[in-house]
Amino acid sequence: MQIMASAPITEKELRCHVIRELTYRVAQSHASIYEELVIEQGASRVDIALVGDILEAFELKSDFDDFGRLHNQIHAYNRVFDRITLVTGLTHAQGAIKLMPSWWGIWAVGRHSNGDLVTEVVREAGVHERQESRSLAMFLWRDEAAHALTSETGAFVSKKATKSQLHDSLAAELSLDSLRIRVSETLRARSSNKLATRPQQSGPNDGLSRPDASCSDFHCLI
Repeated sequence: MQIMASAPITEKELRCHVIRELTYRVAQSHASIYEELVIEQGASRVDIALVGDILEAFELKSDFDDFGRLHNQIHAYNRVFDRITLVTGLTHAQGAIKLMPSWWGIWAVGRHSNGDLVTEVVREAGVHERQESRSLAMFLWRDEAAHALTSETGAFVSKKATKSQLHDSLAAELSLDSLRIRVSETLRARSSNKLATRPQQSGPNDGLSRPDASCSDFHCLI
């Protein structure tokens, strides 16, 4: 089948295609898929995150998008994710090689003559090991952060301690590896409970997935 460069791919098509590409990895592991996962309490958000033993990000740029906002997003993603892949239509694939950090992966998605989408791996994502502890800690809700601090360090957590203070303490007391494991386990535990709701003390951007009816079969509805 011939791949067509002239048939533009929308963001909606690209999102559903990538989620379907990732579902086999979810089925073979304890990983969870998140959509629109908020980073640093609203400073940024990633289109699709795969949360398993490591944290992976998939940022989407359809044929109708540009790279205008990506410069600031790059730094936010680098602070929290182990692997990052830019997924783009054929229109932007070659330009992305020059723009993206060398350890970012690049997937180019084209359209077969029958309309189906197909992925070409232009560059595999490398492993990034320079995350920032506080940015990772910010994925945790207040009660999760308090539990993590107590269980990891045995420290007493005051009921008056703010979420920000707990994030500071986690970043100071835990190694980056320990914190990464704790964040991964917590996010996967959230997604395993479809009825989980956001705690009242949490702010409006506390790392929730955004429901999208077009791909509802694949959501972590939390």
